[in-house]
Formats: sequence, C-alpha cells, structure tokens
Amino acid sequence: MKKQLLLLCVLGLAVLITACSGSDAEGIISASEWEDDHPEIYASYQENSEMEETAYGGSVPIDYLEKYPYLKVLYEGNGFSIDYQRARGHVYAMEDILNIERPKPGASCLSCKTSGFLELLDEHGIDANAMDFEEVDKSTMETISCYDCHRNEPGVVSITREHLNKALEGIDGEFEDGDLVCAQCHVEYHLDPETKEVVMPSVSGLDPQSMMAFYDEAGYSDWVHPVSGTQLLKVQHPEWETFQGSIHNSMGVTCVTCHMPEMEGEGEEALKSHHWTSPLKDGIEASCLGCHQDDTVESLKERVENLQGEVEEKTNETALLIVDLIEALKNAESNGVSDENIAEARKLHRAAQWYWDFVFVENSEGFHNNALSHRLLDDARSLTEEALALLE
Repeated sequence: MKKQLLLLCVLGLAVLITACSGSDAEGIISASEWEDDHPEIYASYQENSEMEETAYGGSVPIDYLEKYPYLKVLYEGNGFSIDYQRARGHVYAMEDILNIERPKPGASCLSCKTSGFLELLDEHGIDANAMDFEEVDKSTMETISCYDCHRNEPGVVSITREHLNKALEGIDGEFEDGDLVCAQCHVEYHLDPETKEVVMPSVSGLDPQSMMAFYDEAGYSDWVHPVSGTQLLKVQHPEWETFQGSIHNSMGVTCVTCHMPEMEGEGEEALKSHHWTSPLKDGIEASCLGCHQDDTVESLKERVENLQGEVEEKTNETALLIVDLIEALKNAESNGVSDENIAEARKLHRAAQWYWDFVFVENSEGFHNNALSHRLLDDARSLTEEALALLE
C-alpha cells in the first residue's frame, strides 16, 4: 500500500513538473518566460521595439497614403485605400492589427500576428479562420515571439503555419530552414473566399508570373476597381518569393544569414541575434562584411541605397502611369472605345498593377532581388503603355 502511495506521489510530481515546464500540450510559453534561460537572446528580441529609419525603409510609422498619394487611386475600392501604415516591426504586430482601420474578413487575419491563433485553430479547426475578428478573445494572445519559430523548443526551427506546408507540397526544390522559418509569413497569400483560410498561390510556382496564373485560373480577384472596372489583385509582402533566384540566394545565403547575424558574447555556442531588422541599421559589419571583405560599411551602405533609390524612382514613375490608365479606362466608353479593347485593356491593367504592386509592397525596397524588381517594373510599364494604346 505504501509503495502504491509513493508511486502515486511520484506520478503526481511528474505531472506537476511537466505542467510547469510549459510543454506544447500545456500551451504556449511566453517569450518573457525564456529570459532567465536565454538572457542574450531575449535582450536582442526586445530590441525589436526600437523604431529606426533607413534611407528607403525602416520601422518608424509612416502613413503610406500621405507619402504616396497615388495609392488612393490605385487601391480605390480596397481596404488599403482607407488605411495603410508602414509596419513597425514584429513586436508590434498584434497591437497594429488591432488598430488597423481596414475591414478584417475573419479571424485568419491573426494568422501571422500571433501564435495564439494556432490555439484557436486547435480548438475550432478550420472554422476558426472565418470567426468574427472582433468577437475573438485576443486578451491572452502574445505578439510574434519564440513559439512562432521554435514552438516550445528553443534552438529547434519549427514550421508552425500550415499554409506554408501546403504550399511546399506543390513546389519543386529544397529550401533551407533559414528561409522557411521566415516564409511562414513573409509571403504573398490570399484568404479563401469561403473558409477565409490563408492560401499561398506559390503552390503553382514561386515567380510572380506563375502566381498570377494561379489566380487567373481560379478566377480570383481581391476586388473590382470602381473606376476602371478591372478585377484586381492586392499583393501582400512577398519577400521569400522575391528572394528566389537572386544573387545571394544562389550563393546559399538565407534570411537568417543577413537578418540574424551571430552576436558577440561569451561561451562556445554562437548565438543568433533575434533583432529582426535591416542590416543597414548598424548591422552591416555583422551581416555583410564576413563575405564582402573588400568593402567597408560606408561603401556597402552607399551601394545598397543606390540600388534602392533607382527602384524607388522607377516604382513611382510606373505608378503614375497606371493612374493614367485608370483614368483612361474611366473615360473609355464615352470616348467610343470598343468593348473588346476595353476588356483587353482591363486584362493588361490587372497584370501591370500586379507586377508593380509585387515590387512596391516587398519590404527590401528592391534589394532582395534587384534584377527581378527592375524586370517587373519594366513589364508593368510595357503592359500599361499597351493598354493605353488600345484606349486611344
């Protein structure tokens, strides 16, 4: 009898220890709970609260609709014409999504803002995606943190977003964990019209042409532009897809290589910074000079900013031309343009704005794949000019 009581006590203690350890079965461990075990990593994670500027990017809040007035024309009829703020960084993701004035079609808008949404999926299954965003209890949901990339196992990279696993099933090739961990969210996606699930069009291919073909074949559009009558697509933030085929990608460089460089510190184990930011913000030495040994911080910064500046200029020029096309489509019928030409011009508008938007919303300002950025903008311009010619 005493042995049985002792065994029950031991088992009870084991259950208690397991519960306190915060295993996956017991829920998500908050980032703050790892501070004592991983103080350097936690300190670098906390640096994500800093808001800084670079020449063409950064995390300081900006109202894009004020900075780029043409967006109100390009996105008219879409939520991004109502509210479009520059992202402040990962630790603000949850706070920002709660304050965005754009309409939220479902709880799946939380998918990449908090690992708490994963618990919602566990509880309600696929139906969680279409739950009313405002009615979901978000009081205990933490912003992007350790669990999103590691579950409850620090140092172990885990894919926690099922939409990426589904997309990878249809994509040829092998990818590094240092890219996939970021590809869970830094990708192009849309919400299924019925279930509101997150769906990545890259299942048909990682290049913008293949993704647009996916949407065309599905007959999918995000909205119909109220002035041009065009069925348009709204690109999200396709950093992962843009990076494919770039110079750095072909050399085996991953997202982690540049955005999570090794930190200086004691001990044999190399610790990765968890301050996910642009290397241009005082990180060139740690992120870049290990490979670019013949360069200096100043020369590399100048080179990157020149590349970004050229993309910025071409992006703005192309946007204004698309604005002209929208105006031309508005007046096309009254100007006697044939229905056939109007329909063809709308198809060209759809493609042109897709390629333009792919560059505009990609968060490297043209650096991740400079050649692709220029090619897409050139294609957008050519398609727009072709459409304008049809409407003359």
